[in-house]
Parts: sequence; structure tokens; C-alpha cells
Amino acid sequence: MARRLVLALALALGSPVLESAALGSLPQSGIGFGSTASAQEQQHTVRSGQSLGRIAARYRVRVQDLAGANDLPVSAQLREGQVLRIPVAGYHYVRTGETLSTIARRRAVGVRELAQANRLRDNATLRPGQRLLLPGQVAEEEREEAASRWGRPRRPGVVSLVRVSTRERLSLRVLDSRGRPRSAARRRVGHLLRHRRTGGEHLPSSRLLELLVRVSDHFGGRTIHVLSGYRPPGGHTEESSHHTDGSAIDLRIPGVPNRDLRDFLRTLPDVGVGYYPNSSFVHFDVRSRSAYWVDRSGPGESPDYVRDRTAREHVDEEDAIEAREQARRPAMATETEAEPAAVEPAVATGA
Repeated sequence: MARRLVLALALALGSPVLESAALGSLPQSGIGFGSTASAQEQQHTVRSGQSLGRIAARYRVRVQDLAGANDLPVSAQLREGQVLRIPVAGYHYVRTGETLSTIARRRAVGVRELAQANRLRDNATLRPGQRLLLPGQVAEEEREEAASRWGRPRRPGVVSLVRVSTRERLSLRVLDSRGRPRSAARRRVGHLLRHRRTGGEHLPSSRLLELLVRVSDHFGGRTIHVLSGYRPPGGHTEESSHHTDGSAIDLRIPGVPNRDLRDFLRTLPDVGVGYYPNSSFVHFDVRSRSAYWVDRSGPGESPDYVRDRTAREHVDEEDAIEAREQARRPAMATETEAEPAAVEPAVATGA
């Protein structure tokens, strides 16, 4: 009843804001992860003389995206009173006849990436108006939840890194306007992640950089402390290690418990996450299939993997040193830290 009254008042006053509140989000099935459109998705009621171009300019969105969100041609003539969905950044709105393959080509992403980002099969049938999250983007709900806990990044997309052993700092925008790693940024991050003892460098994986941006934004733009990046084979580093090809990093974020960092990293697609409850970092790499392992060994000790999958999911870290390590390092570590001797399991232990 209350919604009907608000809608009647909106129509009488010609208020798009009240009308949007009364109508709520347009019902759409299979949007994002197969849910309905978020309440944060705005609507606009067309007034006399308005065009897609004028409305797009008002909401600062592309005309193409506005048309796509409403399954209209860019040249469509609008009618007074027509209700339009306002597209949300980071999403693609399916138009008539589009498939995952055609959208992937248009957006310069992989079909599998696009399907995984939306928990769809590669051959899934799409519906006009369906909203798909683009790879490398973050769902609104996830952004809001992270912002409520960790705060919003002051400069979204800007990653701040500190190499603990050398105290080098780097703060830069990693991705270009199309969501691809900038060449200069790749080189600079590769230098920061160089092998500590030999100075050897390797360009970091593009996907690793894309995901580091998500990590940074998720945790409010906090500085990421790097303990290890590129490492050549030898010693504790096996040839199969992802550290040898620039696709792995050992990190921590001051103010963020390692268990929270671990849990978020595990939500990302096709990654390896190694949790070391008796050390001060989390291992993170990109790979073709997700894997997760827990190693109870401390610094300099031989690996002590938790083999049982159920036990891995219920690691009791009350006796771990993480809490006091985090308390002791609220800011930049003051001591010189040796490169972690973490060894990835020879066999992936499963996600």
C-alpha cells in the first residue's frame, strides 16, 4: 500500500526519484550471478523531448551502454513515460542475439573468463537485459560489503606496494581504461618484485596484476607489503613454483588479519592460495585451476602441510603467531626480513 501511494505521488509530481523508489529495481532474471538487479541500479523515466544521448550525459554513462541495458538500438526514439535502466559500470547488458562468445570478442575478454565471472556454463543461453559482470570487475554487493568493513579506496585502481626487505615504495595506477595492465606499470612492479639476492627480474603475470588491483580496492586501498615475488629455481624454490615465472607473490596487508586476506584471495578465480598460520604472509598466485594449502611450518622450517581437506578448512590459529605479528607490525616493518622459504605443494591440494 505504501509503495502504491508513493508511486501515485511520483506520477502526480513527475518525480523520477520518487518513482524509482516506488518501483524498485526492474525484475530481471539471471543478472550478474543469476540474481535480480541490485537496488542500487537506477532507473529514469523519460520526459518529453529526451533522447538516449541526453539521458546518457546526465548519468555520465556511454550511450552504447544505456542502449544495451534496455535492449534498444542507439538511434531509438523514446516515448514519454518510458522507464529506462541506467547501466552500472563494470557490467555488460545483454542485447538481443548476443552470446557469451560475441560479448567476449566485443569486450576483449575470454569466453571462459566471462562465464566464470558470472558462474555460467560456456554455452549458457543469455536473455536480453541480462546483466553480466565483466572479468576483473567487482560486483556491487561485494564492493559495498568490503567498503563497510575496510573503507572505500581513496583512489580506486591505484595500488600501493612496499617491498619489505628493501623498503622500496611504489604507488601507481596499474590498469588502463580497458582494464589491461599498463606496460610501464608492469615493468615497475616487476622491478619491485625482483629477486632479492640476485636482482633478477621477470615481468609479472598480467592476470596477477589485475587481481592485485582487486585486492587493493577490496581492502580500502591499504598498502600491500611484499615479502617475495620473482624467484629463480634453486634452494627452496622448485622449478614448478609459480614464483619462477612471475605469477606469484607472498604478501600481507597491515591492519588486515592474514586469515581475512586468505579468505578473500580464495574467492578469486583460478588462483593458488597458501596459508602459513605460523608465518607472517599469505602466498598468492595465478594458475589454470584453483588450489589451496595450509603449511604450519614456521620461518626456515621444513614444510608441514595439513593434508586432510576438512582440517585445512578448520585451521585453528589461536596458537599461531599471526596476531602478535600483526600487532607488532601496524605499519612498515622495521627489521630486515629474509625472503620466505615457502614451498608450494608438488600436487595441487584443491580449492
